[in-house]
Amino acid sequence: MHLLVAGAAGWGKGYLAQILVYNNMIGETFDAVIVLDTSNEFRGLVSSEHGPAPATHWAVTEREATAWDRQDWQALIGSNRNLVLQRGVAKGDEWQEAAAEIVMGARLSSLDVLVTIDEGHGLAPQSGGSYPEELEKLVTDGRTEGGAATSSMWLTQRLAQIDKNITENCNARFLGGFEGDNSLSSVGDILPYPKEMHATGGQPVNSSIPEKLLTDGEAISVRKWTEPDEDGEPQTVNSEWIYTDETGKLARKQSNDYTAVCDHVGASGKRIDVGI
Repeated sequence: MHLLVAGAAGWGKGYLAQILVYNNMIGETFDAVIVLDTSNEFRGLVSSEHGPAPATHWAVTEREATAWDRQDWQALIGSNRNLVLQRGVAKGDEWQEAAAEIVMGARLSSLDVLVTIDEGHGLAPQSGGSYPEELEKLVTDGRTEGGAATSSMWLTQRLAQIDKNITENCNARFLGGFEGDNSLSSVGDILPYPKEMHATGGQPVNSSIPEKLLTDGEAISVRKWTEPDEDGEPQTVNSEWIYTDETGKLARKQSNDYTAVCDHVGASGKRIDVGI
C-alpha cells in the first residue's frame, strides 16, 4: 500500500501522520517502520518525555550521507526496526541522495517495511530538476529487492509541487483542506467525488457528493477548529480529512477520532505582527 497524506499548512497533517506512524509501529502489519524526518516533526516518537518512545532516533549527518550505502541502511533497519531518521544535512541533492539509499536499504530488507517520507514535495518535486529514481520506484515498482513488502506514506502540504508519478501511484489517500486552486486542481483527476470538498472552511458544495461525505445531511467542504495557545495564537485542535483507496473505501474523518499516545512536538510557525 502507498498512502498520500496531504493538507494545507496548519491543517494538522503532522499530528495525524504521527498517529498513523505510531499505530503501525506498534501494530502487527509491518516488521519495521522508518520515517525520513525532513523537518524534525516526529521527535515525539523517540523521547520518553512525550510518550512510550516506540522508535529509535538517528540523525542523518554528513557522515551517513556520504559514506553509507544501502547495505548500511539495510543493516540499521534490521537491527532497530522502528527508526526516525532526522535530516542532518541540507535540503536538496544531498538529502535526496541519502533518502534514495535509505529507501533502497528498506527495499533490500527481508522485512516488511513502511517508509514514511515527510515533505515529499522536496524529495520528489514535480519540477525544478530530476530526483533519484529510487524514490519514484518506491511507489511505481511493485516488487521489492529483498522478497518482502515495502509500503510507503508520503506527506506534503504542497500537493501541486510533488511529482504526479508519486501521487497517481498512491493507492490510498488521506486529504485535508487546501487554500489554493493549484492544489485542488492537482487532486481533481484522482478523486471519486468533487474536489471542492477540500476547499477550506466548511463551504457549501453544490455538486452531488456521496452520502458518506455529508455532514448532518449537508454537503459542505472539510473544516478545522482552532483554539488560542498560551500566547493567544490560534492552534489547530481538530480537522477533517477524507480517506479513499483502491478498494472503494470512502470515509470522512476528524483527527480527534484518533487517540494520540505520543505528543506531537513539531514546531509551528510564528505569526507575524501586522497591527491588526
